[in-house]
Amino acid sequence: MAYDKIIYLRGDDSKEAKKIEFDVPSNLTIKQFKIICRRLASSLGYGPNAIEKEFGKDKDVGNEKQLKLLLD
Repeated sequence: MAYDKIIYLRGDDSKEAKKIEFDVPSNLTIKQFKIICRRLASSLGYGPNAIEKEFGKDKDVGNEKQLKLLLD
């Protein structure tokens, strides 16, 4: 399977991450791209509230049966 790259390079000199790189499938859907962008924002230090405000609330809740197993 072929992969594309999404790369963030920090422009200034700081103690934060200098480079964040994602290898993503070349057939990435827009929904999957949004998830990658949310993860990138999180890895850059943005908090969950700021990410939710800009990207909206996640609509996927996962498998409800598995969630029930975890919580019971």
